[in-house]
Amino acid sequence: MRKGRRVVVPFGKRKLAGVVVDEGQEADLKGYKAKELLDVDMELPPLSEELLDLTKWIAKYYMCSWGEAARSALPPGSAAATARSRIKTVIMVGLSPNAPEHPPRGSKQFAILEQLRIWDAAERLPVTQTELLAAAGGTSATVRRLAQMGFLEIDVAEMDRSGGGSSDRDSSRLDLHKEQVRAIEAISNQLDSGKFGCFLLHGVTGSGKTEVYLQALQHARKTGRTAIVLVPEISLTPQTVYRFRSRFGDEVAVLHSRMSQGERYDAWRGIGEGRYPIVIGPRSAILAPVKNPGIIIVDEEHESSYKQYDPAPRYHARDVAVVRAMNNGATCILGSATPSLETLSNARQGKYTLLEMPERVPIAGKPAKLPDIHVVDLRNEKTLRQQNRVLSERLVNAIAARKESSEQTILLLNRRGFSPIMECTSCGWVPECSDCSVSMVYHKPLHHLRCHYCGRTAPVPVSCSSCGQPTMDFAGSGTQRLEEELEERIPGIRLLRMDLDTTSTKGAHHRILDQFGRGEADVLLGTQMVAKGLDFERVTLVGIINAEAGLQLPDIRAEERAFQLLTQVAGRAGRANLAGEVLLQSRQPGHPVIQFALRHDYAGFAEYALEARSLLNYPPGGKLFSIVFSGPKDEITRKYAEQWRNLIDSRLQSVDRLGPSPAFVHKLKNRFRYQILLKVPTNVPSSHVRNGIQEANKALGSLSDGYRLTVDVDPAGVI
Repeated sequence: MRKGRRVVVPFGKRKLAGVVVDEGQEADLKGYKAKELLDVDMELPPLSEELLDLTKWIAKYYMCSWGEAARSALPPGSAAATARSRIKTVIMVGLSPNAPEHPPRGSKQFAILEQLRIWDAAERLPVTQTELLAAAGGTSATVRRLAQMGFLEIDVAEMDRSGGGSSDRDSSRLDLHKEQVRAIEAISNQLDSGKFGCFLLHGVTGSGKTEVYLQALQHARKTGRTAIVLVPEISLTPQTVYRFRSRFGDEVAVLHSRMSQGERYDAWRGIGEGRYPIVIGPRSAILAPVKNPGIIIVDEEHESSYKQYDPAPRYHARDVAVVRAMNNGATCILGSATPSLETLSNARQGKYTLLEMPERVPIAGKPAKLPDIHVVDLRNEKTLRQQNRVLSERLVNAIAARKESSEQTILLLNRRGFSPIMECTSCGWVPECSDCSVSMVYHKPLHHLRCHYCGRTAPVPVSCSSCGQPTMDFAGSGTQRLEEELEERIPGIRLLRMDLDTTSTKGAHHRILDQFGRGEADVLLGTQMVAKGLDFERVTLVGIINAEAGLQLPDIRAEERAFQLLTQVAGRAGRANLAGEVLLQSRQPGHPVIQFALRHDYAGFAEYALEARSLLNYPPGGKLFSIVFSGPKDEITRKYAEQWRNLIDSRLQSVDRLGPSPAFVHKLKNRFRYQILLKVPTNVPSSHVRNGIQEANKALGSLSDGYRLTVDVDPAGVI
């Protein structure tokens, strides 16, 4: 049996799917009788030796089972024992070269032949039977009869639902500035060496990182090697795919979670069979079955969405990308205008090569300017609260001015819904989710409250459940409220809203961005998905609402994420020959993070943040392990966590422990949660900590039904 094959095996009374990882020996049975395999999947290309090794490393490093890691490298749905063939076939129709001389008599038959001759002249044959019948009329019986008469040739072919492939190539290259030339030369030399190398491409927003990616990828493809390009958000995929397909045509495949299972299955098979040597997608694309990868690109490497939380494996795609490149003697590029502190630290230690692009792409021979950033101090905007408004007069006037000059605006409010909370003005009571310890958010279009953690909805209360008074009111603002206010204050404004509510359907990201790119809207407003990677030449204004949002979260990375978000969204303005401006609304304008963002001062922020981290032994000044206990009863969950704490304390005296304490969201989806953080100094081997955790888990024993212990290595945040 070939390694990497998906098989179905009997397991007691159940049937389970598995992956063959090695050839067994008679001695392995130890007296047990081997059972026959129930099924072998011959449709899917087997997992390669390289992917088996990678998933084995993931299992060891992120402390999960090899099976969990291997499952994540298979297309969705294929790991189930009940999975059936997902190959979809289609009937293809063409003209027979040996057709009879006399035409058929039937009008429907004649119409079908005429349509096929038109397409033949345009070199469009063969076509699908569905497409033919839609254009010419008739039925499948008509097509079969024509084939029997010798006029047509019919074939059954596999249908590729992935959408991969576009032969509309544009091989032209952009003129490069000197930093781009230096970066491409360094990466090309590394590619030519055939050895592993990792680069941190630190370029300000608009410095031309994507063109560096494209030319580096072209260099890799000339040597016959394949590529993976990771993007952090599905919203970035349409723009990224367009640019890469315009350069590489039908070599590009896309993988992301908004594709149907059939589409992802076909894309996965096409990649495994070598039809698509370039793969683009978010986190899971790092496990795509490309053969002989030569270059792996992680765009916006700082993004927390590269970290998988649930289910296991809880891997970080950026770090897996580095390991996969290392295993294959490939080149890895980590690109960002605001690199994560971990990546910056690796570059400073010489593990990665730093390539800097401190200026934007030149316009008319001169580097385009970074946008000017101005603060609107909301403490001086007393009328806003009185009038229950979100936007300052200065920002409204700036948006209206852009509208009049046919320029565009992007507005960031990192909070969806109409109002973050409803509150009783008499006693302060706030409606909370019955399953999660968080307040519910008001969504005006459906006039209900919704929990943004579990999705539970509830009717809007007329009176307070605590004091009984009819004094419920809205507090704070979300994207829906911002949309409503803009339409009220700037009559005739054309708006597009981009948040989780408006992008839940398939293709929604692409439609919204396509409309905005065509100039069909004056303003694109939304949550953090409008902050990353978007490139629209007529955007000259960016407005940031509540710039301090997120700074107060109890997370070591709260300030880092806030700075990255502010800098990234500010970089959407003035990317072409029109000057950009950023208006940043805040009630904490003096906060160090906001001050660094005002000056586009990444270096200053990095020094400030690294000093604080090193004092507390937080990453990158140490490693972090998160252990979370969850269960249906608060007291039992807490006791499990305390028992585990005692077990770990006796095994890892050299490691700092925080907790157990209630998690930031103590109750989530009707489960109570307690968290323990292990802070590991740099001089303590991670393997020592993993062994200690495994010993403590074993000593604790099996938990009662409904209770769960989760280990997260290198957690990206706490919830």
